This record gives sequence, structure tokens and C-alpha cells, in this order.
Amino acid sequence: MSRKTRAALCVIAAAMLWGTYGSFLTVIAARGLSANAINCLRFAATSLPVLAFLLLKDRAALRIKKKDLWLIAANGLASILFFTSCYAAAIRETKIATAAALLYTAPAIVMLLSALLFGEKLTGRKILCVLLSVAGCALVSGAVGAGETLTARGLLLGLGAGLGYALYSIFSRLLQQRGYSTFTNVCYTFLIAAAAYFVILLCGGSAEEILRLPDATILSVVCGLLTGLLAYLLYTAGLRDLEPSRAAQLATIEPVFAALLGLTLFSQRLSRLEWLGIALVVAAVVGMNTGESKAE
Repeated sequence: MSRKTRAALCVIAAAMLWGTYGSFLTVIAARGLSANAINCLRFAATSLPVLAFLLLKDRAALRIKKKDLWLIAANGLASILFFTSCYAAAIRETKIATAAALLYTAPAIVMLLSALLFGEKLTGRKILCVLLSVAGCALVSGAVGAGETLTARGLLLGLGAGLGYALYSIFSRLLQQRGYSTFTNVCYTFLIAAAAYFVILLCGGSAEEILRLPDATILSVVCGLLTGLLAYLLYTAGLRDLEPSRAAQLATIEPVFAALLGLTLFSQRLSRLEWLGIALVVAAVVGMNTGESKAE
């Protein structure tokens, strides 16, 4: 198995783990825990195990050069915090399906930024596959045919979530180019995001809910270990051997897996348009990873 194939499998595995987040969120929110508290616990569960590991096994990996501090801060704040905040607000302004469809403009954003920053070629195949995946995600999410009027605020919030989501691939690639490991990146990025959410909780006077709702807190930690720690380690590792645009496009398998999970576990039926969306995303994933190896 080639390095690129292993990297692609890592990204797909990460996307499948992210696909379980909606199920976790539904169960946890029903127990009364706020979105900010869930994110705080999720990102703490993502970063603290990595921090403990590096303290025990590789303290040198915790060293960050002063000139690179802005990249670490940007990945935690301009990417993760911005993305999750915009996404939650977009869901409130519109609905989950519409917000999810707007979120998956991320591959197109990554493709354009990668061309500018890393010199990636904008081939016809890449453009077609990104368009297919965006259309497929819109269909899978149920946004198409819902008859909803999208407000300007909802549109901007959804696109903001897509931008923040895309920036994780860009900032992570820049950090890797400067010699930082996957563990270093995940540790600091999510530690900063967790700290930011904890400050938000303190300012809002709602930090005590974490102690008041132990069942929801435990579930949030489990969610963090699976959809945060494991998923982001896999995705960031995949970025080492994949172009950011390709990794972001592969990650569009997430809503497909989430839809199939809902069908399997909760007997949620899929419409013909949703099945068509699944087919488009799968076709885009296959198309993005075949036929261009010689050109690269």
C-alpha cells in the first residue's frame, strides 16, 4: 500500500468519525449541556491526552519557535473556534441541513487557497470533483428541495463555517512544512480552542453546568476522544502525504456516512435526492484519487 493510499484512508476514517458527531450532539444536548460546554469538553479531550503523551515521551515536540506562534494561535482561533462558532450560529439561523451544505464549500475554498499558497495545480478533474462533492453534500444534507428561504446572515455564517473548516487544512499544512509533528499541531491547536471556550463559559456564567450534568460531561469527553482526538490525529497525519485540496475533498464523505448511520441505527429513510447526493460524493472521492498520479 502506497503512502498516498494510507493517507487517503486516514482522512476517510477521520471523516467517518466526524460523521458520528451529530448523533453524539443530539444525545448530549438532550441532557441539557450547552454547545459551548460540549465544545470545551470535546477539545479538552482532544488536546490533553496528546499533551500528557508529549510530556512523558517527547517534550522537545512541545517547543514552538516565536515566529510560528501566530500559526498555532490562528489554527486554534481563526480555524477551530471560528468554524465551530459560525457553524452553531448557522444552524440556529437556518437549519442543520442548510448549514451542513454551506459548510462543505470548504473543499472549494481549500482548493483555491492551496493553489495560491502551495502552488497546487487547478486541473479540470479537481474542479469537477469539488463541484460534484459540493452538489452531493447539498443533496445528502437535505438542503436541496427543502423550500427554505436563506437569509443573508445565514449564508454568511455558513460560508464562514466553511472558511474556518478549510483553514485547518491550510494552517496544518504550513505547520508541517515548518517541521512540526501531527501531535504538536493537535495538542496546541485544540488546547487553545478549549481554553477559548472555557473563557466563554466563564464570561457567560455557565461553567458550572459541566459539574452539574455529569452524564452529559462524560459523553462529551467520549465524543471528544473519538470525533476530536482520534479523528484530527488521523486527518492531520493524512495531510502529510496528501494535497490539502484532496484531503478536504475526501472529507466530504462525512455527511454520507452520517446519513448511512442514521439509516442503519435510527431507520431514517433517504429520499431519491439524498441517494443521488451519496452517489455524487462517492463519484467525486473516486475521481479525485484516480487518473492523476502521473501528472503529480
